[in-house]
Amino acid sequence: MNKLIINICTSSDSFGGFSENCEGIFAAGNSVNDVKKDVLETIRILKEEWPKEQWPQALKED
Repeated sequence: MNKLIINICTSSDSFGGFSENCEGIFAAGNSVNDVKKDVLETIRILKEEWPKEQWPQALKED
């Protein structure tokens, strides 16, 4: 199973996240939980919109 490594950072008014090992995964929100939800939504959209052969390797397995 592949694991995504997500870095979550904070600023004075929000949180942001990006994947270290999977291109195209970015997220933002008002809390860490919001960022986690946004990451999952990004993955869902990516898998829905991109052909499977273009998916990053880390997303090719569940």
